[in-house]
Amino acid sequence: MKVVFFTLSHNSAMYNSLIREFVRKGHDLTVVTPTYSRKSTFVVEDGLKILYFKSLPMLNIGIIKKGIANLLFPYFCMKGIKQYLKNEAFDLILMTTPPLGFYQPIKYLKRKNTRCIFYLILRDIHPEGAKFIGLDKIKPVYAYFRKIEKNLYQLADFIGCMSPKNISFIAEKNPTINIKKLRLLPNWEEVCKYEEADKNIRSKYNLNDKFIVLYGGNIGIPQNLRILLKLAERKKTLKDVIFLIIGKGTEKVKLMKQAKKMNLNNVCFMDFIPRDDYNNLMKVCDIGFISLHPKVPIPNIPSKTLGYFQAKLPILAVTDSITDYGKFMLDKSQSGLWSLATDFEKLCVNFDKLYYNPLLRKQMGENGYNYFLKNFTTDRAYSEIITACKEYGNHNL
Repeated sequence: MKVVFFTLSHNSAMYNSLIREFVRKGHDLTVVTPTYSRKSTFVVEDGLKILYFKSLPMLNIGIIKKGIANLLFPYFCMKGIKQYLKNEAFDLILMTTPPLGFYQPIKYLKRKNTRCIFYLILRDIHPEGAKFIGLDKIKPVYAYFRKIEKNLYQLADFIGCMSPKNISFIAEKNPTINIKKLRLLPNWEEVCKYEEADKNIRSKYNLNDKFIVLYGGNIGIPQNLRILLKLAERKKTLKDVIFLIIGKGTEKVKLMKQAKKMNLNNVCFMDFIPRDDYNNLMKVCDIGFISLHPKVPIPNIPSKTLGYFQAKLPILAVTDSITDYGKFMLDKSQSGLWSLATDFEKLCVNFDKLYYNPLLRKQMGENGYNYFLKNFTTDRAYSEIITACKEYGNHNL
């Protein structure tokens, strides 16, 4: 089967593992992705065909520059498609969100390949999610992206959603959508055989004899990590506890200043550590922390959860009231405890349950690992997409 995979980041662990799975299963796959530092080109890298199309930067820039980049994105992508792929006949189109700007190029390919299946991998619900930063107040801009979103859903033959609540959310916000095209496609990760952590990893990062609460990932407003500082302040009397925050983001400097102002000696910030070190460190931590802002308007499922699962790390989470993360990921697997971000006292109670019960932490860690193996592997994601294609009637599998 000839497959084309549209994505903003083909090097992300999740998307790259799916791309490699298609290639391993014998499919002829081409990646289409933007480049910000070189001219458009078609190359083969590590046996993978990639169309890089020249585009403007999309991330970590001001709102005006981001708006211009999004408006020009379809034009740049279409130019690359017509230059390098106009004579290709594809059986399957895969696209990850964000961005919405792939809509026009995919529409072009669908018209050229009338039997081609388009499977939309929906991870970011835009522009609904951007209401959090006030995009809906700029009505013409919001209306423009909302129109593209509706057209994208109409064009898609299948829409893979992260959780049951994501499915119902899309259906409720788009009442004319064909409910049969909404599929459950949870986040996935490549399986790595579990191995015990390097015994020296704690001493390497000066964490000997510490009870480690880990947060690893983006540090922005939606992650609501001020609540973690509040928890650290409440638990200052527990001298062995350290709250370890690893990552970068727009809120990091503010959080560091706030932690200093609160005199939180039990909070440690790190920018970056090598991937192997991070995977080892997760295995010797005691709790993995997940946080969602209470005002986030869409049902998010943090992908970092799967890293915690693979490390057999029990999870402590705070969530908004829209997501089904707590029920879908933690309650079903019995892999952690969660509360609403608006209920700080419940968070403290859940922390105590995990802190004072090592047997509970160990069991929840094992539960999460087993739940991951059954539900969130790359092979499961691949199988769901292929199953959808077969149901559609594609005979080129």
